[in-house]
Amino acid sequence: MKAFWLMFGLLPAWAGAATMTEIVYQDNDPGEAPYLSRILAYGDLLRLDYGVDAEDFTLFDRRAGKVYIVAHDNERITEITAPKKPVALPKGWRLNVADTAPQTRQLSVNGQFCLEVRSAPLLPDAARLLADLRRALAASQAKAWQSTPADLRDPCALAVDGVRAGFEYEGGLPLAIRYADGRSRSYRSHTAREARPELFVLPASYQHFNLK
Repeated sequence: MKAFWLMFGLLPAWAGAATMTEIVYQDNDPGEAPYLSRILAYGDLLRLDYGVDAEDFTLFDRRAGKVYIVAHDNERITEITAPKKPVALPKGWRLNVADTAPQTRQLSVNGQFCLEVRSAPLLPDAARLLADLRRALAASQAKAWQSTPADLRDPCALAVDGVRAGFEYEGGLPLAIRYADGRSRSYRSHTAREARPELFVLPASYQHFNLK
């Protein structure tokens, strides 16, 4: 379910770092071929894509508290504003976090396994930025969960994407993540590269759509 991505516009004056960090993961979705995901961290900006500069991407601007999903085919930018309050735990729910191995933690809800993550104390700034991105999406994810028919709601979806959004990055950079729905993510590499500010600029001419 690939959905993330470039062009021209004004670069924020504060984004002046000489280097950016590139992180590559291999993602596995049930029934699909494995694929590589690229993460680029540049100051307070984060770009998610699949390694091709000119394709669609997701951009997170932590200072602005906004996430932008850029789609080139229809020249559209979907804008999501970070919530002012965290998503609340539903009444009667029980969240549990357990250490299952060195640098490995599990999250469960109401006794149901949701995810396991093995982390390393690498790239703490990038890990915090990734956690902040997950939290910025928490309210919209929770709203989508609430709009799902009750008999199709997965408690783990609300726990992982809403209530404890960012859990995967609380222990540092994830080396391996395993989700209850069969998805998994494996660390491949990280590299410091010469900054390319143009990769973090929104297309100036695209139509904006605000996701409430």
